[in-house]
Amino acid sequence: MKNDKIERSVKRAFVNAAPYQLDKVTEKCKEQKGKVIPLENKQAKKSINKTFARIAAAAAALLLMIMGSYAYGERYGVASTVALDVNPSIEIGVNKGEKVVYVTPKNEDGKKVIGDMNLEGSDIKVAVNALIGSMLREGYISEMANSILISVNGDDAEKNAAMQSALSAEVTDMLNTGSFQGAVLSQTITSDPETKRLAEEYGITEGKAQLIRQITENNAAHTFEELAGLSVNELNLIGESGTKSIANVTSAGTASERAYIGEAEAKRIALAHAGVNEGDIYGYEFEMDYEHGAMIYELEFDCAGSEYEYDINAKTGEIIKFEADRRGSVSPTPAPTAAPDAATAPASTPKPAANAESGYIGESKAKQIALAHAGVSEGSIREFECELDREDGIMVYEIDFECGNYEYEYEINAATGEIVKYDIEEE
Repeated sequence: MKNDKIERSVKRAFVNAAPYQLDKVTEKCKEQKGKVIPLENKQAKKSINKTFARIAAAAAALLLMIMGSYAYGERYGVASTVALDVNPSIEIGVNKGEKVVYVTPKNEDGKKVIGDMNLEGSDIKVAVNALIGSMLREGYISEMANSILISVNGDDAEKNAAMQSALSAEVTDMLNTGSFQGAVLSQTITSDPETKRLAEEYGITEGKAQLIRQITENNAAHTFEELAGLSVNELNLIGESGTKSIANVTSAGTASERAYIGEAEAKRIALAHAGVNEGDIYGYEFEMDYEHGAMIYELEFDCAGSEYEYDINAKTGEIIKFEADRRGSVSPTPAPTAAPDAATAPASTPKPAANAESGYIGESKAKQIALAHAGVSEGSIREFECELDREDGIMVYEIDFECGNYEYEYEINAATGEIVKYDIEEE
């Protein structure tokens, strides 16, 4: 009982110390309804504001960097390269808006063409027109050499093709308004390590390197090294004359031959040298090529059972090499009327009688026939060799000698003295 009394006393004490105020508090809440009095932590708010400011500043800086990089890339990023080759070689870097980023000469002639022009920021068509105009003024493009190669390289194949077509048309129109017609070659470049290596090694553009590689693939007689120094007009002439067209190269116009003697004159020289008439020949073939360090005309024709082959210097008309094969001829054919280094035409080939003892004319007579045909004296020759051999069922004297800068080879019928075959070639 004592404990119960104590508990009741304690309960009364607590009740008296904290009187019941619920009704009053509730009434007060009704009077203050809708009004919220926030409890602020000023120090925490200050910290949050600083953090937010830092984040906002960083985001703004990042945005500026992104926008700046994009703008820089749009203006200075190279989306395509355009190469112009005549003999001067020039490379142009172009951005996505087809504005010029840089212009780089690939050789000394290219430096001369660019001169003090600043083409950065120009439209690509404006820049190309300016460079072509400079090439015309400097004489790199003329009626004597009218060819130019335009090459476009970039990641967007469709855009490359469109730019190739547009620039080709632009340059063609520009050249054809003058006193002569231009010859414009254009292509898109398929970059590969070998083409790039060759371009760097020989100091030319990748476009010219790709063109030369295609020519050498069509004609294995050529090497990249010998063609690298040729002008685009010379390469164009070789490409036009070949039996195979150059793949993936678009051509407008015809390469100029005004710097050369021409096919008609080369043919006249060959026929006169062979001593035959144009009406008597058949199987005629003609081609322009590059051999012996020069542009040449290659002519082949048949006459009276004989086959003739000539290499004639396309600029000078000099006979660099010729060969006549008379095997199977039905009757003796007169000897050619001239040799490459002869001052005057030699006499017709002698037709001596057969030696009664051996049945052959002998080495001495065969030598005399060869020297007379070549138009040279015995004292002027060197490295003379003579051998009796059987060729195609007949006995022949095979005679070799050198004179001046030429090598001579003859096959002379041992019984009749007829020249069966001869070959004269510049060393």
